[in-house]
Amino acid sequence: MRGGQLHRPYKVREFAKLTAVTVRTLHHYEAAGLLKPARTPAGYRQYTLADLERLEQVVALKFLGLPLQQIKTLLDREPIRLPDALQVQLAILEEKRLLLDRAIAVIRDAVNTAQAGKPMDVALLKQIIGAINMQDSADFKKKYFSKESWARLTALKRKSTPQARLRESRAWLALLCDVEAALRENPGSKKAQALAGRWMRLAQVSSQGDQGIQAGWESAWSDRQHWPARDQEHIASYDLEKISQFISKALAWPMKKHYGEKAWANLMELRKRASSETTHLLHARIELYREIADSLRADPGSEKAQKLAARAMELLERESGGNSGVKAGAIKAMAARRSWPAWLRSQVASRYQVSYKMFNDIANFLEKTRRRRRESTVHVL
Repeated sequence: MRGGQLHRPYKVREFAKLTAVTVRTLHHYEAAGLLKPARTPAGYRQYTLADLERLEQVVALKFLGLPLQQIKTLLDREPIRLPDALQVQLAILEEKRLLLDRAIAVIRDAVNTAQAGKPMDVALLKQIIGAINMQDSADFKKKYFSKESWARLTALKRKSTPQARLRESRAWLALLCDVEAALRENPGSKKAQALAGRWMRLAQVSSQGDQGIQAGWESAWSDRQHWPARDQEHIASYDLEKISQFISKALAWPMKKHYGEKAWANLMELRKRASSETTHLLHARIELYREIADSLRADPGSEKAQKLAARAMELLERESGGNSGVKAGAIKAMAARRSWPAWLRSQVASRYQVSYKMFNDIANFLEKTRRRRRESTVHVL
């Protein structure tokens, strides 16, 4: 090369030597449609700088474990710039270096122990096994998802580009840094609420708005102390416990301020109940909202509207466990919905599979029926 360029076309064996890729591999990539070298009048292949950049893109994506057909689809649909391809490889190599450094340190300790004539104890042997166990982190996270949610997440990842995954990873790391720098902020402050909004928007990106996927990520995050060591190392430099507590308080603040301390504690306990019961109540409310959405033009005093309102009150009774403080807090929070931050509006609407406008229309409808019957226990959360 001269000045970082291929100063002339290269024949296949010359290109193979230049790139440290075998001739057979180059032919294989060509047969798969990944490389398309020019041909001389005599039919000989000629490789140029464009082929070198394309090869680097292929290698970068193959390094991620993508099959060749998927690589072809990605490159044909959205060609990757050379710097981006290199950045993907750099991120992966840095990750592997962390794992190798850890393995080297543990094994070096074992060698020193053996050379000193000391017996290797069980703990040291376990460390060695853990250090060289290069399991795929995606496999261990699978246990946090339902079978259906995992299948949907896998499908989303297949559609995602390496650049998008890299951007998402960087966004999370940047957010962790910003939250850590704001740990002394009041959870209700403008800055804390902005961070909470970023957190929820990024969670929305990671789950693509899929409630099942989001639940899986939340479950995995809450169990992070049991992640394999290699995965904990990625986030070991952050004070995750303080970050988690801060974000939890910031996310809860827009709702918690409408409840007393005791009522909020009771609500948190209710949310820990069996997932099957929680899911059943959620589905019941989603179904109710669908029926109300089809009945928004009904007179609030009509039999149909009153029956829908009665079902809403029955659901509230079950959701609150009959606790008067929880019900009162829910009613206050609902009445203040127009002051909710944008991320909370989006979260609630997504939870019930409607737009926020529709959610607000449903809330208005139920409040009208409440006023008509002079009821004060209508709740649409």
